[in-house]
Amino acid sequence: MDVEATNLAIKRAQQVLDTAYFGLKVLKSGDPSERSAGLRNVLVFGRSVTFVIQNLRSIVGESRFNSWYAPFQDEMRADPLMRYFVDARNNLEKQGRLDVAVSGTIHSFNSYDLEKLEKPPFESTSFFMGDQNGGSGWEMDLGSGESVKYYISIPKSIGEFRQVFHSMPDNIPQELRELRTDELCSIYLEKLSKLLAATKKEFLLGPKERPYLRLVK
Repeated sequence: MDVEATNLAIKRAQQVLDTAYFGLKVLKSGDPSERSAGLRNVLVFGRSVTFVIQNLRSIVGESRFNSWYAPFQDEMRADPLMRYFVDARNNLEKQGRLDVAVSGTIHSFNSYDLEKLEKPPFESTSFFMGDQNGGSGWEMDLGSGESVKYYISIPKSIGEFRQVFHSMPDNIPQELRELRTDELCSIYLEKLSKLLAATKKEFLLGPKERPYLRLVK
């Protein structure tokens, strides 16, 4: 077994997973304008973790890798949430589509509430709540006919909005279907983290196993 190539493949898998986790951080950051970018990174790089791990097949030997990986592969195929994330990534890669929607409730809102909210840096044309990113704020005209959004935080007493996946298959448990996109992404990446941990345990060369140079006097 090529020790250097094995450890490098595992290191790359960790780097890819770290990039997916960075996407999750952006998704959870609270800035609605960045959530789509964060979610895209989770979907693309999360899926790539398994691809990179499978590069070990040509390094450690196909027979050994397949016999070890088969149970994990069967488990992921049988997991409806893992299958959903694969499909979501495929929809993004092949169609440029993010299967998300916004779920929310407006509790109370009037002109008096509007006056108490954070104001935009210059004159706005309208106010919006719960857009496709789950954000609220002001619509502003830059003067060229181009409209931009200035996001602000609104009190929960006024309204609550959250981004969710839509069109989820019936075989996904109801308690998962009700979670926000960032909550489901956290569960997804945790599953991948456990797979990578198992990969390291099986193939990463430990300190005691590392080859050493014997000095000859």
